[in-house]
Amino acid sequence: DPAAAVVAIDPRDGAVRAMYGGKNFAVSKVNLATGDGGSGRQAGSAFKPFTLATAIEQGYSLNSRWHGPSSITIPDPACYTDGAPWELSNAADEESGDFTLLSATTYSVNTVFAQVASAVTPEAIRQTATRMGIRSPLEPVCSITLGTQAVTPLEMTNAYATLAARGWRHRASPLERVDTADGKTDLQIGGRGKLVVRQNDADLVTYALQSVIT
Repeated sequence: DPAAAVVAIDPRDGAVRAMYGGKNFAVSKVNLATGDGGSGRQAGSAFKPFTLATAIEQGYSLNSRWHGPSSITIPDPACYTDGAPWELSNAADEESGDFTLLSATTYSVNTVFAQVASAVTPEAIRQTATRMGIRSPLEPVCSITLGTQAVTPLEMTNAYATLAARGWRHRASPLERVDTADGKTDLQIGGRGKLVVRQNDADLVTYALQSVIT
């Protein structure tokens, strides 16, 4: 410990250009990048863009305003945890106040994203994440927005590549093509892909995520 994994994907065609899944296969036969031989990991706040994409698809503006207290109780029955209303807090007390959806993304405000998850529904978030490239099974619960469920670096990179490709999803593959023994191409990998998020919606999510860095 600690352990790490890296995946690099070309958003234009889904080509896996680099992948690191562990340092010693003889010691651990778990590929941390793909989850093979083990399980995935919680994505944490890296999963919030799927909630953001869902909200934008449903017509919420990046300038829409939300109150994000340091802690909150979500009364929505769909968000109940162990039969009681969902209670959660922000990572830091200073992350509280009134936010636009854009600034709530910039500062990764849990209490705002919990409200957004309730508003857009966890099932819609699950569907968005699956469309964009998440292949692990996801439960449609409100905490999905906080990245509490196991996913892999490979599928997270694939889903983020969909944003970079302005809404076009390409299935990640380490192969460019498969040729037969006589030199003919039997299978061509890549192609145009599939448009799974409207271009403008994807661009708005990318714009919001740029604010996290700047």
